[in-house]
Parts: sequence; C-alpha cells; structure tokens
Amino acid sequence: MDTGISTLVDLDVPIADLARMIAAAGFTHISLSHDIKHARYHLPEGREQLRRLLDETGLRLNYIHPPLECYHDLTSPEPQVRRATIEMMKLALDAVAALGGCSITVHVANESSIPDEQFPQRVSSGLESLKELADYAGQRDAVVTVENLPATMDIGRLSLEVIRATADQPEIKVCLDSCHATMHNSQAVELVREMAPRVLTTHLSDTMGDEDSHLMPGEGNVDYPEITRELGQAGFSGVVDLECSLWMLRRRHERGALHADDPVPCSTEHYLERSHAAALWLGELIERARLEAGS
Repeated sequence: MDTGISTLVDLDVPIADLARMIAAAGFTHISLSHDIKHARYHLPEGREQLRRLLDETGLRLNYIHPPLECYHDLTSPEPQVRRATIEMMKLALDAVAALGGCSITVHVANESSIPDEQFPQRVSSGLESLKELADYAGQRDAVVTVENLPATMDIGRLSLEVIRATADQPEIKVCLDSCHATMHNSQAVELVREMAPRVLTTHLSDTMGDEDSHLMPGEGNVDYPEITRELGQAGFSGVVDLECSLWMLRRRHERGALHADDPVPCSTEHYLERSHAAALWLGELIERARLEAGS
C-alpha cells in the first residue's frame, strides 16, 4: 500500500528540505499540515514551489489540513465566521486541485467549549457548510473528509454527531484519527468499526491514552492490530498516512511539559526512517485483513 506522512512531522524544517527527506525515507505521499505558513499554498508562488517539489521528489500530495484557529468553525452560530471558514477551506481545495491531491481534512469546529443547547443548530449549520464544500470539491475532483476529534472534548462530540449525520451523503468522507479515537475511550475499536466504511484518509499516530501526543505508531497504547483489522475488513485501500510528530515531541521536551512515556527526540532523518517502517507495518496489517475479508 502507498504510505504518506503529514508535514506536521517536523515544522522546524523548511518545506523543501522536509519534502526531500520524506521522499528519501521511502514515503510515496506527503500531506500538508494545518500550518499554512510552512507550506504557503495560499500564494501562487507557494503552490508553484510545491509543484516543483512534487515533480523533483516523485511524491504525490494526499491531503491538505486547513488551519485550526478557534475562529475557523463550519458550525458557528455566526454566519460571517462560517463564511470565512468555508472560503478558507475552498482555498485549500483549490490548492489540492492544482497539486493533484486527494482531499482536505476538516475539523467541523475548533472551539474548546460548546454549550449543549447549541449542538442541534451547530449540526444543522455544519451540514450546510459541508454540502457547499463537497459540491465545490466535486467540481475539482477532490473530496472533503471530516476528522474525528477526541471524544472527551465538546468538539469531539460535535464532530461525531456531524459524521453520523452525513452517513447518507457519500460525497462526504471521514479522516480517521487513531489517537483521537483512543484518548479516554475504552470503545475505540467499536468507534473505528462504525467509521471504517467511510474512511478515505488517515491520521495514524499513537498515544498512551490521555494526551493527543502524536507519537509514532507502536510507541503508545493504540490497538493497531484491531484498528487495522477494522480498516482492512471495510475495504480501506487508501494511503497509509501518518500524523506522528517529532516537532510536537521536541517542543514538549523544550518546554518541560512531557506526556507520559515520551521518548527522547532523534534526528529528523532517523525519525522519518522509523516512521516509514511503522507505515509499512500498518499497511501490511490492513492488507492482510482485506485479503481475509475478501475485500
């Protein structure tokens, strides 16, 4: 299976150098993180640089993850906030189309706290926003995927409600975040089973269970044998895309704010080599499950 990794792996490395490192490690795909300043796809010259990098390295673009500020909210009660968010995501879709990518991965909201009484209207507003984005994406041979967020957070509960509410809309897919699915959730495998038939893209990383650590798969408590079985049995055949992050790990060490069992940072090159091996391992597990299921 094809393998990819998000540029979140190391935002301290300029995009051109990072793309070359990702290709050298053996990945077939690159995905662009939420940090638009790093990739600069919002500008014509930034998109041209990315186009040249893809041509030079042989990498293919998988997805773009639009920015994640609190005022980026597809479900906001404020129409101007929704409109600004939609237009920002359309810009990402234009970049995906220009660069031959697959999709954008969206958070339906980024507010840390959402009153329960707002949920019904926010779900309705989110569906309207996603319908507009899905139509726009379809005209560009791209897809919108909704990311599952941590179940313990208001935005996680809202995201899951929106994902379930779009179950009858085949043009809207799911981005499976294995770390988010596992955090404070004893039913992670059941959640993945529910989402698996709609998964188009993945954010595969690891956690000890309490924090959004973005560890390398295999370094935490995510039940990858079972999660990959669910993906494989559902017929997943997309890019095995990682969202582990040496950059986030390094920042935790610098700040003295470590998560449980955080490893010691290594070089970017070594981290990417190990990440590629992890992606190949996950791909083998998914493929084995697909073959067993006859998918």
